[in-house]
Amino acid sequence: MKRYLKIIIPIFILLIISVIYLPLSYKYKEIIFIIIGLFVFLITNKIKLKYIKKAIIPLYILQNILLIYVLIKSNFINGSRGWIEFKYFSIQPSELTKISLILISYLLIINNKKSKLLYIIIYLIPTILTFLQPDTGAIIIYAIIFLIFLPHFFAKKEIILFSFLILTLLLSLISLYFFNTEFFINILGTSMFYRIDRLTSFINSNNLQINNALISIGSNKLLYFPEAYNDFFFSYVISQNSFLFIIIILSYLFILLFLYNDKNIIRKTLFYIFLFQIIWNINMNLNLTPVIGIPLPFFSYGGSHLITTFFLLGLSFRKINI
Repeated sequence: MKRYLKIIIPIFILLIISVIYLPLSYKYKEIIFIIIGLFVFLITNKIKLKYIKKAIIPLYILQNILLIYVLIKSNFINGSRGWIEFKYFSIQPSELTKISLILISYLLIINNKKSKLLYIIIYLIPTILTFLQPDTGAIIIYAIIFLIFLPHFFAKKEIILFSFLILTLLLSLISLYFFNTEFFINILGTSMFYRIDRLTSFINSNNLQINNALISIGSNKLLYFPEAYNDFFFSYVISQNSFLFIIIILSYLFILLFLYNDKNIIRKTLFYIFLFQIIWNINMNLNLTPVIGIPLPFFSYGGSHLITTFFLLGLSFRKINI
């Protein structure tokens, strides 16, 4: 069996569990998303690399146009304007952005266009647009992609200095948030204050989602909590069958094991994205990390996320070395 086919086994285990525990109204849509995702996976794995390269810049431009569109035209859903709504489905442009950022970073490297300023601008544009939605989870994924490709554009000393400056800025903002709230609001506005306040709410356990998710897991009696089929689907499933915890964790361990590869930059990137999503989402369900909208790969309900993940998976098994 080819190596890329072996990873399908734990993925199908997760998808089957997901479909079984989704309500009927979500079940059929998820099956359609899976079929489309598998088709995308096979096509991406077989399409000639030269055609992918030609599509990278148009894809990046399209992704930014869609990010602008949702800010202008889309309605708020759960406090975010991240979706383009159609009659029977919706599209989340921030998921498409993951693909374009990985591909355009790769394109810059192989074309030997290692401009530091260009690299930063390429990431800065979609990050600002996604920040305005807001979608904190997507921004963190962009940051992971940015950091993985960073050594190809910056020297080691520059990366250390860059990291120091970012860390100093973050610590300064955190200090202002906790010790000088009024000044913090005057500089960054109330919107930013409430976003950070939402991130820190898990410390005081005053979040309905987290509280009911924890009670459901501990008692094996399902309580209502928002986003039960998306970000908190792990709690939803475990509350009904605690044995599945072992199967889910083992499935993810096998996926990560198959993905880890330092030579293939795409696979390496996907490995770290998955690692972050798995650890953060499960800990988010256990009230150990803030709620920021991080889905579980191949498990949480959502068409854009699932299809994007299958696309990146198909791309990760191409011979793309840098």
